[in-house]
Amino acid sequence: MNSQNVSDFTNRLNKRRMIPIFMSLDKKYNTMPATEENLKLESDYSPFDNENRVLSEPHAVLVDGIIGKACVGSLGTYSTRISIALEEEHPELGKEFITKYFIFKEPGLVSWGHEEKIFRIEKIEN
Repeated sequence: MNSQNVSDFTNRLNKRRMIPIFMSLDKKYNTMPATEENLKLESDYSPFDNENRVLSEPHAVLVDGIIGKACVGSLGTYSTRISIALEEEHPELGKEFITKYFIFKEPGLVSWGHEEKIFRIEKIEN
């Protein structure tokens, strides 16, 4: 990534609309920045596989402070995607979100869609 792209990305990050945080203030979570690797499913499958497997459970996460479950994988399709199900409505993602147009710009920071919108995601450690 050249310095102009990094600068453009940083400017978009700093100018994005602030998203309200719904996380309960009485609960503390041990989290780590999510990455494509640590959100991958233990058991995934695609149409290229010889056998259909049962998908493993998604990972507990906070997306812009909203509690939910997320995973990265083929999820029975031909390409890798990120899937998120949230307990509360997110202003941009809704309660359920899935896309194959995503990239982790850095741990915990996802750019998605053709307009390169962004969200923060933390994996909740057990």
